Amino acid sequence: MNDTFRSPGLPAHHLCGERPNQNGLPPDGLDRPALPAAGSLPEEGSRFVVRNEVAIEDFDDGSLALLCEQLQLVQLNLLARDIVGRLDGRRTLLQVATALADAYGQPLEQVLQDVRDLMADLQAQGVVEHREEEREVEMSEPKRYLRNPDVSCRVEGPDGALLFNPDTDDTMVLNLTGLVIWEALDRPCTPDEIIARLLERCDGVPADGVAGDVAEFLNALLPGGFVGEVIQ
Repeated sequence: MNDTFRSPGLPAHHLCGERPNQNGLPPDGLDRPALPAAGSLPEEGSRFVVRNEVAIEDFDDGSLALLCEQLQLVQLNLLARDIVGRLDGRRTLLQVATALADAYGQPLEQVLQDVRDLMADLQAQGVVEHREEEREVEMSEPKRYLRNPDVSCRVEGPDGALLFNPDTDDTMVLNLTGLVIWEALDRPCTPDEIIARLLERCDGVPADGVAGDVAEFLNALLPGGFVGEVIQ
């Protein structure tokens, strides 16, 4: 970040890096991961969080991030620590940069670029990780079905029933199982509710077989308008 954006009195010569030695330089022997190539900076809509394996200890002049798995220290100056503290996995980098720009009175475009650079650096070093946007799973309501009130049903003794649709002049013959399903559809029902009604009426019938009967019944009567889907 440019000097005007850095908080006063920052001792670090960069936003983050390995803990420097007494000369202010990174110590020899620590392998610092290469930074991402140009063009691979995170998007402004990206979300980040500090990795669970990272512990951060704050001091008066900055902070140290301990990468527990690698036993490596990464130094953060005050501003970098401020940025990292705003990472919650919900706010985008643009939202973080906007808050920083307001707080420090700096141009948003420059701040956003600095935040993206920092995230690329910290991600390469294993301090932060990208958090995928959580999308709410839309749980669709199960379909409900209802018999057509204009359709007449004439019970034909113990063999079943005969349906007549005056809208289309079509007829449909129902066996006893179909008649029980038809009677269950006197109110809006899901297929599972229809299956439950059938199991109550038909002792010893396997549930898998009943489910097949219900699906076959609906597939046969829906196209002819004998049964309709209830619009929620």
